[in-house]
Amino acid sequence: MHRQKEKVIKTHAQWHSRNQIKKIRIVMTAVLIAIVLSLAAGGLLAWSQMQELFQSGASGDDSPSSGLVISGSDSLPVYDDSLNLMLVNLSHPLKTEYQAQLVDFEGRQVDERILPALKKMMEQAKEDGCPLTLSGGYVDFSTQDQLYEAEVQRLMKEENLSRVRAESQAMDTIGKGGCNENQTGLAVTFSAGGKQGTDFASTKQYSWLSENSVYYGFILRFSDEKKSLTGMKFQPDHFRYVGTDHAVKMREYSLCLEEYVSYLRKQSQN
Repeated sequence: MHRQKEKVIKTHAQWHSRNQIKKIRIVMTAVLIAIVLSLAAGGLLAWSQMQELFQSGASGDDSPSSGLVISGSDSLPVYDDSLNLMLVNLSHPLKTEYQAQLVDFEGRQVDERILPALKKMMEQAKEDGCPLTLSGGYVDFSTQDQLYEAEVQRLMKEENLSRVRAESQAMDTIGKGGCNENQTGLAVTFSAGGKQGTDFASTKQYSWLSENSVYYGFILRFSDEKKSLTGMKFQPDHFRYVGTDHAVKMREYSLCLEEYVSYLRKQSQN
């Protein structure tokens, strides 16, 4: 009799254990189904967003004439590297077929493709108590040559330099027509409180630009420590548009435009 009761008890225990296992399996199956559905929904959402991105990239905003890649109402336009990283110096003269897309702004001319970033940067500088005056922008070929020749004559007269030395020195500060990026419309110069040129380095506006200009796609083009690479003396008032991503990376890597272009070329070859 005792053995029969023990057998019954064991049978009930086994039944209870099997029932628990069945419940656990049901719960685990439900959890697994929920995870699969969640992953599927996430995948569909990601696919939908990618489709929207590709469609926006294929829209009419990225026309070859402007070089525009992406445009958003809450962000700055982004252009391809053929514009952003255009290198113009004595070793890389400006291509004769290049045409700046000029627009008037603050009494100067700049390429219209940099205008959104330039305006936004100047507006923010003003809000931060560092108002900027646009003192220079696009310069055409003949005017650049005239500026260069005037500097050569000044150096010969005021500093009694030979023409060869005067030309060499003028190339370090002004540059001939076709060898100065002012003709691209992508470069600008600033002044503040009447201070410009090397004097601009002592202003709070220069400090503000040194810290913030890269977030609007502008770099200090001719720094003092990179003279041997840029071929130009320190110009604290001269800033060049290269696009936000490139500007941030150039500051992070401490590279001037010449170094950065060379770095990217080597990276693409690896």
